[in-house]
Amino acid sequence: MALFRATPLVLSLAAAWPAFADTASTMETVQVTAHRSEKPLAETAPNATVVSRHKLDDRLIRDIADVAKYEPGVDVATDPSRRGNAGWTIRGIDGNRILMLIDGVRLPEGYSGRPGIYESGRDAVELETLRAIDIVKGPTSSLYGSDAIGGVIGYRTLTADDFVPEEKGVGGSIKTFGASADHSWGAAGAVAAKSERGDLLLHYTRRNGHETQNQGQNAIQGPGRTEPNPKDWHSDNFLAKFGANASASNRLEFTLEQYQRSADADLLNQITARAPYSQAQDHTKRTRGTVAWKAKQLGLLDELTLKVYGQRLENSDTDISGVANGNRTFNDYSFEQKTVGLSLDAVQSFQTLNAQHQLLWGVDLSSSDTSRPRSKYAITANNASSLMPGYPSKLFPDSKSDRLGLFVSDDIKFANGIVVSPSLRWDRYKMRPEMDAAYLLNNPNPQAMPSFSDQAFSPKLGISLPLADNYTAFAQLSSGFRAPPFDQANMVFVNRGMGYGYQVIANPNLKSETSRGIELGLKGKWNSFDFAATTFYNRYRDFISLVTLPPANGLMTSQYQNIGRTDIKGVEGRINWRFAPGWSTNASLAYAHGRNLQDNTHLREVAPLTAVWGARYDSDRFGGEALLRAAAAKKTDQPGQFGAPGYGTLDLTAYWKPAKQTVIRAGVFNLFDKKYWKDADVRNVSGSDPIDLYTQPGRNFSASVEYQF
Repeated sequence: MALFRATPLVLSLAAAWPAFADTASTMETVQVTAHRSEKPLAETAPNATVVSRHKLDDRLIRDIADVAKYEPGVDVATDPSRRGNAGWTIRGIDGNRILMLIDGVRLPEGYSGRPGIYESGRDAVELETLRAIDIVKGPTSSLYGSDAIGGVIGYRTLTADDFVPEEKGVGGSIKTFGASADHSWGAAGAVAAKSERGDLLLHYTRRNGHETQNQGQNAIQGPGRTEPNPKDWHSDNFLAKFGANASASNRLEFTLEQYQRSADADLLNQITARAPYSQAQDHTKRTRGTVAWKAKQLGLLDELTLKVYGQRLENSDTDISGVANGNRTFNDYSFEQKTVGLSLDAVQSFQTLNAQHQLLWGVDLSSSDTSRPRSKYAITANNASSLMPGYPSKLFPDSKSDRLGLFVSDDIKFANGIVVSPSLRWDRYKMRPEMDAAYLLNNPNPQAMPSFSDQAFSPKLGISLPLADNYTAFAQLSSGFRAPPFDQANMVFVNRGMGYGYQVIANPNLKSETSRGIELGLKGKWNSFDFAATTFYNRYRDFISLVTLPPANGLMTSQYQNIGRTDIKGVEGRINWRFAPGWSTNASLAYAHGRNLQDNTHLREVAPLTAVWGARYDSDRFGGEALLRAAAAKKTDQPGQFGAPGYGTLDLTAYWKPAKQTVIRAGVFNLFDKKYWKDADVRNVSGSDPIDLYTQPGRNFSASVEYQF
């Protein structure tokens, strides 16, 4: 815990900082909702940040990888060959250990075909529909239960209020955009209406694009290729919201959302003498429906929200490869997850024992059905097809997961400004596998396919302590809990093919992962300056990882196991200074260090030291921003493993308002054409791999035009 010795130094430096004069406008008011209740960002601990619609637009952010690049301590891994963005990593914790929500509804889990690459479920949200993204770092299971062991990503979609600010009327927007990095273009349109009785919002987005460029120069067809594989893709997203005001204090809300993305790729890097061509077609479709009732001043309750929802993810991965004599093989893999759920959130304010209380309590209830069938066909030169031996099959059985969570949290504010925030959640998790013939092809021993159930209490204690007039100190003790997911608990696979010879065996003894953490932070705020600093230490027990075992039956053997203890500790900080009318500068950094305490090795998922510095100018007609991103070199302790070199890049963006309702935005990214790698992309890459395949785009451009009415 030597890390925390730096805290007195941070406090002393902050105390010595002068109270800046009122030389600039006040900060943008931002609300964060990923704590289940809406709070001003200034009142939350430093581990919470918000990416507003304003930032998404002005920085011409295209996808979640663009969101993460300006937030130190947060990464998005990308597969450049086929899959694209895999999912979020927060403080070295990734995958389904990060809970993703959209309007408070749990998004589908991801399926990992191999470590670090999520093939389904983690990137199926259209950013043009969002009013903000909440990022909460660290264990948050006390409010959200299992899967929030590493943090929360909370997507908030647009509402009619974002287009019609008055009580009555009609409004909307039309927007077009394009980017050279992936030769993409698209358009978004929205129309909204409001009256005293209710409101309506309709929003549609279309995108088209190609492969994302890199700085590889080897265009050969085969495993040594470093140029990206040719790819064509398109996506569509439709969002509809309808709100009915039954009275001044009662409201019904209906939401329907559908996201679809299709991609066709020539997998030139997989071509060999035995397979002269390889093509893939991938399709993702996510559909969500929500009905919510919101009431205010209901008896003793200030607010009550009851939400019922259903969501379905359908993912199809198909590819066809040529083999000898004109024959072909066709793979047809799919992934489907259906979820129905209910949540209830109640807020109650009262005063007792010389303190003001804001009590939040509620229940989460959901049930998910998950399936991943796999088929492989042999196709002859005359187009006759037949199932290959061993198919259809499943790597894990169809699984039904039931979750029940009860939670309570209280913000206790004393007259001297001290706020104590205890919270507690109890979770019950049960997974029931369903055995069928397709799964038994891989697992002839069904006794090794257990049901799994567990329950856990996840407490948390937070303290907010005002210091003088401008400083607030924070401390929190937190816990996390994550049950073994559907794939890791019962994954079984055997490949006896030529040149392969490996298997994954099930583990009937997996236990739930748990975590304990401590975080200390300090915030300071003046009219023209603010800062936040935090230092944290999280320890994880029974961390689940794919472990290599001694060969069995002549096959290389792996199994998901609880590897014991790991810890991650680090520091993060950010400042904002509005030093003149219209002018501001900001900086942020994050450093973390993680170790597997069983074998004393580094956790590869933890990113190196990263920092972002920005300078910005805003006026009524035009403005712009310069953003300098830097990362230290990644040190590895595994022989032959590739570590990303350090780098620095400069991005420039600008906007112009030729008319009151029109905004033109443009940006140039990686201005100096730097060749670099994101550490998240090369976690599982060795120095003998074609490493230039994983380079980021060189100098590239983006632009958008938006008209609001």
